[in-house]
Amino acid sequence: MKKLFLTALMTLGFASLMIAQNVTFTIVKTDGVSTSYDMSSDAKIYYSDTQLFLKSNGETVSYNLSELRKAYFTAPQDVEEVDNQQLTIYPNPAKDVLRINNLTDNQLVTIYSINGAVVKKIIASGDTEIDISNLNAGIYIIGVGNEFSKFIKM
Repeated sequence: MKKLFLTALMTLGFASLMIAQNVTFTIVKTDGVSTSYDMSSDAKIYYSDTQLFLKSNGETVSYNLSELRKAYFTAPQDVEEVDNQQLTIYPNPAKDVLRINNLTDNQLVTIYSINGAVVKKIIASGDTEIDISNLNAGIYIIGVGNEFSKFIKM
């Protein structure tokens, strides 16, 4: 699942690189620390079973996949559309309901299983509750726009 998630993330990011000259890749670790990287046109993101590697402007950094909470790409044209409210997904772990705050109007929310299969898709706005009571216990990835986060279903 991590490989599918990372492959999708890289595909979206490099599509953004082709459209916009200045793309930023941001990594948020499970401890809440976030780091952003300006991606040059020769940037590369690749991974192994346990590590995510980022090479840009001649510098290579790596992250342990188990320490990542989310990662996303942004381009300068996105900045004008972003408001000061951050997307919030909680509780984590969740049992029956997953809550998302600060969605934009009619935003696609997709939940992926650990195997990479889409298990749920909804269109939502504002503050939303998603019924996850029918999902099996395990780790899932939730995608909202260009942001992806993992959550645990109890």
